[in-house]
Amino acid sequence: MNKLLVTAQWDDEAGVWVATSDDIPGLVTEATSLDGLLERVLAVVPELLEDNAHHLDVGHAGDRIDVCILSQFRLDGARAH
Repeated sequence: MNKLLVTAQWDDEAGVWVATSDDIPGLVTEATSLDGLLERVLAVVPELLEDNAHHLDVGHAGDRIDVCILSQFRLDGARAH
């Protein structure tokens, strides 16, 4: 089983959560809530992994992959929406 790390950061200026990943080339997506961000990440990750399979060692079709999302925000008023 492979594990891929996705980082979710709150963007105060834009008022959205932004997801990126060093493990998944091309992953940049945003949403106004963490639940919405999770949905977007799970929707685009399979296609990004397929498109970048020649660069990655993530297993084979049918293999299970764990996507771990780490959320980061400041305690100075930013809240998980």
